Amino acid sequence: ICVAVRSRQLLVIDEIGPMEIRSRIFCDVVNEAFDSPDTSGILGTITARSLPFTNAIKKRYDVTLIEVRPKNREKLVSELSGQFMT
Repeated sequence: ICVAVRSRQLLVIDEIGPMEIRSRIFCDVVNEAFDSPDTSGILGTITARSLPFTNAIKKRYDVTLIEVRPKNREKLVSELSGQFMT
């Protein structure tokens, strides 16, 4: 994650879930990535469960949540890919 932030690349995090957030190091690095002005963009998956760490990310002003469901999954690939191509 830190290398992607320093090189201003798109950062992909799969996933921010209950198991991953048990690691304080993981949480610190995720927060660092979101707070860094050098991050060009973050695309990630996050648990739908209500947990303090993930709720804080979901409430950020710079985060857009898109629910992935079987009916929209294929359509989202083409819709979102254009947003991350430069």
